[in-house]
Amino acid sequence: MNIGIIGSGKVGSTLGELWAKAGHQVMFSFSRYPERLQTLANQIGFNATSGTPASAANFADVVLFAPNFWLVREAIAQAGSLAGKIVIDTTNPYRWAEGGDIIRMIDEKTSGAEIIQKLLPGAKLVKAYSSFQPNALRRSLKHPLEQRLAVAIASDDEAAKAVVAQLAQDSGGRPFDLGSLQNASLMEIPGAFSSSDTQTLDVAFKQRQLVLGY
Repeated sequence: MNIGIIGSGKVGSTLGELWAKAGHQVMFSFSRYPERLQTLANQIGFNATSGTPASAANFADVVLFAPNFWLVREAIAQAGSLAGKIVIDTTNPYRWAEGGDIIRMIDEKTSGAEIIQKLLPGAKLVKAYSSFQPNALRRSLKHPLEQRLAVAIASDDEAAKAVVAQLAQDSGGRPFDLGSLQNASLMEIPGAFSSSDTQTLDVAFKQRQLVLGY
C-alpha cells in the first residue's frame, strides 16, 4: 500500500518507518526541517522516499495526516484536495504554553477530527494514533497480537476503518473500534483514552465500556 505522510515529526517518522518495514511504500513530507526528509528515507533504506505534501497526497492510497494542530491549514493548503482518500488524523488540538501547560485550541464540545473533516471535504477521515507516544509501538511489535498496545480507531466510514485497522496491526498495535468520528475526542488529549505509552489493551477496553456503555 502507498502511504503519503503529511507531517514527518515523531509520529509521522515513526509510523512511516514501521510501515516501510512491514512492506508498505511510504513518502515523507511536511517537516520543519524538509532537508531531513530524504535523509530519513535513506536511513530506513527501503520502501521510503520523500517529497512535497502535494506529491505525497498524489502518491497515496492512504494519507497519514500528522502535523501540529496549529499547522493544519498550512498542511492542507500544501497538500491540495484529499477527496476520496483515506486520511488518518493523528492530531491533538492543543498547544504548549510557557511553563509547560497544555492549552486546548478548540471548544471542549467538539473534536479536532471533526474540524479537520470539515476542512477536507470528501476525505474518508479516520482518527487514530493520538492517544500514546509512537515509540511505544516499537516495543509493542515484539509481542503477540493479543498482548499489544491498543490503537483506538474512530470513523464514520466502515471500509476506511477496516483499512486502518490492518495498518494499526502492521505498525505493531492491536486495533479496536471506538465507533463513529464523534468519539474522536476521547482519544485526543486530555480525553479518556489519552494516556502514557504504558497503556494496555485491557485498560483500553475497560475505559471503552465505562465511557461508551458497551
